[in-house]
Amino acid sequence: MRGLTAVVLTCMVAILGSGAVAAAAEADGGTVKAVAAWKGHAFAFPVGEDQAYLVGVYTGTFYVEDGTGALHAASIVCPSTAEGDLKSMTKTGQGRCILSDEEGNRIYARYTCSGDLEGCRGPFKIEGGTGKFAGITGEGEMISRIQVRQLTTVVGFDTAEQHGEGIAVWPALTYRIPAKK
Repeated sequence: MRGLTAVVLTCMVAILGSGAVAAAAEADGGTVKAVAAWKGHAFAFPVGEDQAYLVGVYTGTFYVEDGTGALHAASIVCPSTAEGDLKSMTKTGQGRCILSDEEGNRIYARYTCSGDLEGCRGPFKIEGGTGKFAGITGEGEMISRIQVRQLTTVVGFDTAEQHGEGIAVWPALTYRIPAKK
């Protein structure tokens, strides 16, 4: 009888243990290196002596360097604002980003950055998501550079419309998607 009890206990531990492993296996996360080529459409407004305020939307595709994982090949759109100091040629900015996969699951993030008029860098924080991304968290640095710029001025105003292309890089974005219950 004692041998039978040991076998039953061993089987129960194995079954319970495999359930814990299966639940843990549903969780996803890690640290990835990612890049997104983007296109942007923005308007810049003079808001003071040597100061400009920019409101824009930037879109692209989020590629994880090794081509794998839940975040790879997500669409990304970032409505953003920036304030530029034309005397010092510096800017600070902030924005919200939405990453979406093909099934419509979303990730919500925000960033702040500072830099020169050609780019900026700063913290990028993942704050939540929907569907398979529900409960996602994460953070890392985002570096954005503008490569091409076309400016169109609005007649009678000092406002300029900007069309640009550039690249954003996340050298080490850490994220965690909790296991589904």
